[in-house]
Amino acid sequence: MGNDIYQVLARKYRPRIFGDVAGQNSIVRKLQQAISTGRIPHAFLFAGPRGVGKTTIARVFAKALNCVEGPAVEPCNKCVFCKEIDEGTSMDFLEIDGASNRGIEEIRSLREAVSLRPAKARYKIYLIDEVHMLTNEAFNALLKTLEEPPEYVKFIFATTAPEKILPTIISRCQRYDFKPIGYDEIKMMVDKIVRNEGYTITPEAMKKLIEAGTGSLRDILGYLDQIMVLAEDNNITPELTMEVLGVVPGESIWEILKSMVKGDVKNSISLLHKLVCEGKDITNLLGTMAKKVQTVIWDHYGITARDEETDGVWIEYFRPVATEKFVKALELIMQTKEKIRYEPLELVLAELLFFNLVDVLKTDIELRDEITVSKKEEVSKTQEKEQDTSQMPDIAVEEEQQPEDEFSKINRKWEEILSLIKKNRPLVYAALREGKPVKVENKCIHIAFQESFKFLCQKVNDNKVFIERNLEKLLGDRYAISCFVLASEKKIPLKESPEVREIIDFFGGGEIIETEDTNG
Repeated sequence: MGNDIYQVLARKYRPRIFGDVAGQNSIVRKLQQAISTGRIPHAFLFAGPRGVGKTTIARVFAKALNCVEGPAVEPCNKCVFCKEIDEGTSMDFLEIDGASNRGIEEIRSLREAVSLRPAKARYKIYLIDEVHMLTNEAFNALLKTLEEPPEYVKFIFATTAPEKILPTIISRCQRYDFKPIGYDEIKMMVDKIVRNEGYTITPEAMKKLIEAGTGSLRDILGYLDQIMVLAEDNNITPELTMEVLGVVPGESIWEILKSMVKGDVKNSISLLHKLVCEGKDITNLLGTMAKKVQTVIWDHYGITARDEETDGVWIEYFRPVATEKFVKALELIMQTKEKIRYEPLELVLAELLFFNLVDVLKTDIELRDEITVSKKEEVSKTQEKEQDTSQMPDIAVEEEQQPEDEFSKINRKWEEILSLIKKNRPLVYAALREGKPVKVENKCIHIAFQESFKFLCQKVNDNKVFIERNLEKLLGDRYAISCFVLASEKKIPLKESPEVREIIDFFGGGEIIETEDTNG
């Protein structure tokens, strides 16, 4: 690897000219027009959510103003002024963190520095990031300087909370409102970066990644950094993306909503705890739930929206439920999602929300248990078989219950599968070998463990994504796995055993004395 220092993607691909900026075309056009006409105000306010390009555009704008060839609509990135700003060594472009320099003393020092002319550039430019963090006294100390600064001074304020800035400050600035970057623009940028880094990404993984970023390109590239570290064969899959993001599968959310509509508090809370135990983030869980409820509401008004293939089936299932119930539910979810950001006991808040949602969504209308008419028999049969299997003391299951060709293929290659997993993760192999495939249905391999290996069953569940990727490599097809622990066989006391009773009766009676083996 040599002495190369790794740079995170957000820094490596930070735009260095206006033409590379994504999603803020109107702002770029206004700034370039101001430069070309010479109508450059002395103070700018860049307001908008995080990760959408406020600081990046401020730096490019500063380079364009101080460029040797400028003021220019695009910086040359070759002259000493452009290079110094890129390297963070410019004496005439000063970045100040508003959060750590928020007091009146810091602003007084800034006022004194403003009176000094630029060291060698055309303008002395001050970029104050998170300017809303300044105290009211600091803002007041800045007012006079901001109103009548020297002609060689430019101020650029960046903030994610413009409502916290004094109106007297805002009125002295030219305000630019940054918007979240659109899906298509982010997709184009991520596609380019993924290709440049030598990776591939599936459309579904791309969709999950962009949705998680909620319009913030910096957040998305941060997630992409983590995903690339774990991607096998440089291929980014939906399963890996969901694992890294902690995204809750849509099917799990639909099952929770189904329990709520049926008024089943116990099952709703159990499903919540199960997802939390699997490491799912509660904020992400509520975000996914809000989207699903939103699609149900939209459907009632004739708006079609589908996040996943199975959404249409579930939306049809919930159609008999009054729309008002889902609207109220969505309101409660969004209120709790906002509160959870500031609450350390987030699970308690989520549980409280679930109690309220059951009260809101439960309905007296008799809903069918199956999800679709076409899949009704398959679903019920799968559940019946799982229940039957869970009652069996032995792992062996009659092969007549399985699709012969698929189940046989899995059994035949099981040792090969174990060997492949052993090469990469010996501990996962040690856990998986204690289970046995008992059936294959709908591309899902059901693996049974004896009750004494319950902890190994959990170990396998914790590594599902890794195992499923290896299954796809070896079997040439995508399979899911489902692990469960067999119910223990009920032990019959020796005195009550029918065989022992027969022996006692044969000898005309007697007494049974049970002893413990003390030899270990």
